[in-house]
Amino acid sequence: MQFPFLPFPFLALAILHVSAAPISEKVLRPQQHSFDTIISKLKAAEVIPDVLPSSFTPIFSLSLTYASAHTDVTLGNTIPVPSTSSRPVFQITPLSTPSTLSPTRTLSANKTYTLVLSDPDATSRVDPVMGQMCHWIATGIQRAGTNDTEGLLESEDGGFGLELRSLQRREEAEESVLGVDELIEYMPPGPPPKTGKHRYVFVLLKPEEGDGKGKKELRKPKERPHFGYGKIGKGVMDWAEDNGLRPVGANFFYAQNKKQ
Repeated sequence: MQFPFLPFPFLALAILHVSAAPISEKVLRPQQHSFDTIISKLKAAEVIPDVLPSSFTPIFSLSLTYASAHTDVTLGNTIPVPSTSSRPVFQITPLSTPSTLSPTRTLSANKTYTLVLSDPDATSRVDPVMGQMCHWIATGIQRAGTNDTEGLLESEDGGFGLELRSLQRREEAEESVLGVDELIEYMPPGPPPKTGKHRYVFVLLKPEEGDGKGKKELRKPKERPHFGYGKIGKGVMDWAEDNGLRPVGANFFYAQNKKQ
């Protein structure tokens, strides 16, 4: 079964998802957000400053869809835990800032981007003794024309798209990510019972200026809790700084255990 082609300007992550029965085809069009909306939502949910610094300035809109559940990540919506069992499809587009009418940045052809998923509320938001918890680090995200990006198509405004292909058969029990490398394998959200809603925060990272072509080998966190730093609250920004990366996009959702 073949998924429809995602309209660019987008970057998309393709997945193979196991399904007991074929799911209907649907064009995935995750919602794009404005600069002001992104900042407002992140502050309202205290993602700024719990995960991102007060100085965070997004330059890309990061849209995500859990394809198997046809569920978008929309800056603070609540998603049922079972709907997040597979890696999300994501799309990246240059973002207009409040002082401009058009995008001021493009996806650099000579940079490698990294996508991180963090839970700052492990084991609960009231008592985050395991936070931040690292749920995913996907890297090797690049524009068309660099390295092994066959299938990526560039667009005029600096974004790019990828044709999604997925075979869905009952007998296939494996998942595969196309076009990226997993430094830390995707671990689906699993908030414990009676711990309320957890924030699950996606952060898009790019190399700091002056880091060449972004080919620096990233250091894998020693463990998932606290991104290996062994202290409550340590996480994305600590790991990013140690690896010469800075945040350029973000999105998040809530999820909770049914038993509350």
